[in-house]
Amino acid sequence: MKKILLALVVISGLLFQGIYAEEEYINALWAHNMGGNVWEILHGDFTGDGIPEIIVASGCCGNPGYVTVFDVSGKIVWQAKMPYEVRALDIGDIDGDGKLDAVCAATDSKIYFISNKGEILKVFSDTGDVLKIKIADIDGDGKNEVITGSSHIRIFKNMEEVKSYSTSNRIMDLNTYDLNGDKKLEIITGGLGNYVYVFDSELNLLWKNQSNSVVWGTIPFNYLGNTSILVLTKGYYVLDKDGNKVYQKNMDEYFIAGHDTGNMILLADGKGNVNSYDYSLNSLWNYKVEREVKDISSYREGNDVLILLGSMDENFYMLKGNGEFIGSATAGSYVSAVDSFNVKNKRYVVFGSFDDNVYTYYRETKNVPFYGVGTALAALLFYLYKRFSNS
Repeated sequence: MKKILLALVVISGLLFQGIYAEEEYINALWAHNMGGNVWEILHGDFTGDGIPEIIVASGCCGNPGYVTVFDVSGKIVWQAKMPYEVRALDIGDIDGDGKLDAVCAATDSKIYFISNKGEILKVFSDTGDVLKIKIADIDGDGKNEVITGSSHIRIFKNMEEVKSYSTSNRIMDLNTYDLNGDKKLEIITGGLGNYVYVFDSELNLLWKNQSNSVVWGTIPFNYLGNTSILVLTKGYYVLDKDGNKVYQKNMDEYFIAGHDTGNMILLADGKGNVNSYDYSLNSLWNYKVEREVKDISSYREGNDVLILLGSMDENFYMLKGNGEFIGSATAGSYVSAVDSFNVKNKRYVVFGSFDDNVYTYYRETKNVPFYGVGTALAALLFYLYKRFSNS
């Protein structure tokens, strides 16, 4: 009997270590040095194989800039070279062939229209630095327009400029959203001139609102059941669809970055505070990093929201939707851009840094050994063994 019990103790210690529990993890896949700062990261299926590629805008210091498309293994699909660093980028079908293209802007104040294969199709000379680009079907005709923001808002159709509007200030943010329910997208901008501008799809000015300080961002959202715009400035305030201020929260710090996760609003100030709010602007939670957050992204895993942060403290962070810390990774300089996408229920997480690198991580739910049950059973059997051996 004693030998049998002893054998059970040993066997249980081996077998019950094989009991598995679900545990989340994230592993590094590959990194690529771009030879210059990483300014923007997006994803989209350029090759048509059903698997997204990673699209990176990069460059620095008067040197050539690049738009580079990587596959998920880190292989370069194509790379388009511009004379100077590329700071603004968006992707979408710009020529009506049903394939993804790219539009970028470099610090030579030029806008570059790039084909699905990486060929520069057309170049447009702007009058100032273009910091924002948006590709969207704003007029509902089934074809995308390209909207750019410098000290002018411009609309391009078929790579030809059709409308422009001078804002007399540098545009820092550019959004499109159906504010009035007419099935067309309004253009919403904010910038250094302390104004929020809203245009219709033909670039007619609908209204503008003057802030007391720089407008760093505009977030269309549903406030108290009404289509509204959250304005990021020194604090924040809410404008209704007609430009009337309906709520204001003054604060000592500027909110530099904002993000709508789909169920809450995240706002980040210049001191590393990330504040979460519901759509009624009730405070939910706060997360603190060492320095300013430069970029925010999010995605869903089942019913859970996961949040990605890139900070000037040289770290990339992952949080749960309740603000709980998941993990972080350190780069050699500040983390300027974050993105993620799914491939067959496998999550790729990508971030870029001013250390010139783009980093790609892989995340999934996997089975790992869980020792609690085995340990408890082994202890129980050992107790029984000792009891019988002493009897």
